[in-house]
Amino acid sequence: MAAISLEGKAAIVTGGGGGLGRVMALALADAGANVLVADNREGAIDETLAVAGGGARVRLSGCVADVSTEDGRAHIAASCLGAFGRIDALINNAGIGQDSIRPDYGVNPILPWEPEPEHLHNFFAVHTIAPLRLAAAVLPTMREQGSGRIITVTTSLATMTRNDMTAYGGAKAASEAYMSGLAQELAEEETASGITVNILVPGGAADTPMVPDRPGLDRATLIQPKVMAAPVVWLVSDLSDGITARRFIGNDWDPALSLDQAIENAGAPIGWNG
Repeated sequence: MAAISLEGKAAIVTGGGGGLGRVMALALADAGANVLVADNREGAIDETLAVAGGGARVRLSGCVADVSTEDGRAHIAASCLGAFGRIDALINNAGIGQDSIRPDYGVNPILPWEPEPEHLHNFFAVHTIAPLRLAAAVLPTMREQGSGRIITVTTSLATMTRNDMTAYGGAKAASEAYMSGLAQELAEEETASGITVNILVPGGAADTPMVPDRPGLDRATLIQPKVMAAPVVWLVSDLSDGITARRFIGNDWDPALSLDQAIENAGAPIGWNG
């Protein structure tokens, strides 16, 4: 598969201070895009910028912000415009894990009735409300430009419905439903014909801090975050023009295949069939 150039484009990656977000931010910068690394942890942003090599480093800018607040979301959009003068892509990746409810949830599962209201509010604020409201924050710029990409990281459909993942899975399921509605609405708007909305997931538990260590866990069996790199670069590129309301699985994306074959293998309709 030939290399894809993102020269001249500007992208926002929330949760870019680590895990999947860091991989995607660096992949976009390596492909030539200017990238705003947004995170609520300044030290994590610094680490992402520090590990960027060569020309990628000069294409990265950091933004400390909380995606769960309207002020934080406005700051992210304004920071990208201030740094790069445009917003071509929004990658909604920021997230919180079930360890925020109970650190040992891997060996002591969290039952559906256990999360307190504040836990549920936190999960929905970060995973559900933030992606939609960040989209609202960048859409005026994308409409003015006549193009844009909104890419949201949700989770595997099985995780959305697991009995021990209701707080996390339910919020991610709602986010995908929101993105499905947004994709349909934008597809019907003449002024938004160049703006697409898609989902990107690793395809299972990934080797990030979101999955804590537990007895018996072999981290080598987890999906490696690098599977997100190739599909996110393609989704941000002009080669994905017209592709909207789709969900792509990073672990099913095979860079050794032709682009058309990789897209077919990894893609499916957004949301749930039937």
